[in-house]
Amino acid sequence: MPTDASTRWRRPGTAAAITAAVILADQLSKALVLSYLPVEGSVRPLIPGCLNLVHRRNPGIAFSLFHDWRGAPFFFAAFAVVVAVCIAVVVLRYRDLPWKIIAALGLIAGGALGNVIDRVRPPHTVFDFIDCYLGTAHWPAFNLADSAICIGAGLLILASFTDPQAFSRDASSSAP
Repeated sequence: MPTDASTRWRRPGTAAAITAAVILADQLSKALVLSYLPVEGSVRPLIPGCLNLVHRRNPGIAFSLFHDWRGAPFFFAAFAVVVAVCIAVVVLRYRDLPWKIIAALGLIAGGALGNVIDRVRPPHTVFDFIDCYLGTAHWPAFNLADSAICIGAGLLILASFTDPQAFSRDASSSAP
């Protein structure tokens, strides 16, 4: 276990910086797209045949699940905050986690909190603006926060193969 204070805080600081960068990039990108496409339902082709900029509102979660439940925005905002707090606890408790896990957790926390901001601000919906498609087959619209969550989850899956010891009970011996 590192004893130098700067080393001790390096990984938690990196996770916090990644979290903040994701939140900032997510909120800035949403503000820019909202200024460009202020009307819900607007579409602007970026790469004809595969990528549009759109203005979509999602009151639910991934793929608009639970979109008709009135309590969804607040429930999922609270859930995302709990996830972010749990991530912070893990990062602070296990300071010797591999860097890819630190990056993954920072991406997931930043993405979760980026969408929380949308959920707590009126109209209490997540703003999605990236529309990938091929022909008439469209993937559900998403945003940078969603992308960060997916990339973070992918890094965790990768780490489970490349650093399986980080997920074992023996890893808990590195806790303070």
